[in-house]
Formats: sequence, structure tokens, C-alpha cells
Amino acid sequence: MSETRFFMLQVRRGGEISAGYTMTEVAARAGVHPELLERFVRLGLIEFSESSLDGELTFSPDVIPVIGRIQRLRNELGVNYAGVGVILELIARVEALESRVRELEIKSVNSEQ
Repeated sequence: MSETRFFMLQVRRGGEISAGYTMTEVAARAGVHPELLERFVRLGLIEFSESSLDGELTFSPDVIPVIGRIQRLRNELGVNYAGVGVILELIARVEALESRVRELEIKSVNSEQ
């Protein structure tokens, strides 16, 4: 089963093209301060896609919902950053397992036919 992904292309000055958002763009879209994003990167809660020659980080559009999860866990549930990391890892594992179960179910249905 293939997964369809869509990427935003950002055209930078100098003709360089990169997939993703700058830290300022991610911060604006997620409604957080860029310094908070830097903290999330340092803590390993989010990952950047690449770093430009001038040191600017570029992020995948996929980090925006993750930032929302982090904010909800912190603000609504009072989870500390270490707990947020554990929860995000467990969520990722559950999603991977659910995906694998769906693949096996499809394979099972197809083999019965």
C-alpha cells in the first residue's frame, strides 16, 4: 500500500529550491515563537529536514501537527517535556502498528479471494 505525500515547495533567492518551511514559517503556522521551536529541536521533540549554508533550519510540513500535539500535552494535560517525548514515541509506534495491521488485513482478504 503506497502512501501519498504532498510537499510545499519554497523558492529561495538565488534559485535554490527546497521542500519545507523555514523556522519562521513553521512558527507562524503553528502559532508559537521561533525560540520555542529551537527548544523543541534541542529536546529532540521535532526534527528539521535540512540546514542551509547560512544555518537556517528547514522543516517538513509534518512537524506542524506534532507541534500542536506537544502544545496540547503541555498546556492541557501538564505533561513535562520528557513525558511529551515518551508519548510522541508511543503514538508513533501505535500508528506504525495500526498501519501494519491494516496491511496484514488487506493481505489476508486478498489471499482468501
